[in-house]
Amino acid sequence: MIIFFYWMLWSWAIGTANPKLAMAQRLSRQGLYQYAVEQLDKVIQNGQGDPDVYSFRGHVLSLRGRYSSALDDFVEGQSSIRQNGRDGEAYAYSLFAVGDCSAIELAQELRQFGDFHPAALVRLYTTEIEMARYCNEPALAYELQSDMTYVFPRAVKTHLALADLAMDEGDLDLAWRAMANSQMFFQYVGAVDAYARLALIEGRYEDAFQLLQYIKAQRVSDRSMILKGLATILAGDPSVFLVKMNQARWVDNENPHLLLLRLWALNELNETSTMLDEQYYFQAVCNHQCQQWVVQNLEREIQSELPFRLP
Repeated sequence: MIIFFYWMLWSWAIGTANPKLAMAQRLSRQGLYQYAVEQLDKVIQNGQGDPDVYSFRGHVLSLRGRYSSALDDFVEGQSSIRQNGRDGEAYAYSLFAVGDCSAIELAQELRQFGDFHPAALVRLYTTEIEMARYCNEPALAYELQSDMTYVFPRAVKTHLALADLAMDEGDLDLAWRAMANSQMFFQYVGAVDAYARLALIEGRYEDAFQLLQYIKAQRVSDRSMILKGLATILAGDPSVFLVKMNQARWVDNENPHLLLLRLWALNELNETSTMLDEQYYFQAVCNHQCQQWVVQNLEREIQSELPFRLP
């Protein structure tokens, strides 16, 4: 038993302190994801690629929204112990982002058996709830939120998750109460997303647009950008969303929800030629079933019929 423990400790140390990753990790911490990818590309081209290198490159690619390439790397690096932690979480989210709801099972396994500190577990719970919501498993989403309330009762994200679930059910009174509870302990910028979503559901599109102006150059989640896209387009200013999506952080993002919102924005601006070109790509990566899934999730966010359909 003692030998096994030291073997696990040694494996963990090797997985997290691989010197081949040092430069890319430093670049990634600074938000220089493209440079981090290029550094890892060089390591692989030099014949030094190992499961850790592929796994971490998959992680960085997922931060860039290049989920298809990330998934290839995660498979190549599946024997890396890094996938018991943050890389594994990025793997699960990449699966989810391209419409594979088996990601929920992977996320649950990571939460139960992976290597996560408490703050990371809060994030993982939140990601699982988002997956359950978008994958039409409301009972599981409520179960996860209940567990989260028991384990992390003072975490802001615990109450924000309840607010989202309440909005999914059209219970805005409960959503507002959950939002109030979320601010009892800490002020958290993520609460702005929930307030913006409440504004969208209540038809206060300009309010939602102004609330989401906080999204500038910093890295935010795909869902934050989905809400920003909905707010800017419904508020009548789709060009703002297109400018944001053309930034380096988002230009390669493959999330089909963002791709459809981009098509909607182009349609609103009567950029028909560009829209048709991008529509061919969207339909190539997102089949009819995927498109229905995307529309359903966008309608869930605003609790009304989406005013846009592909021609």
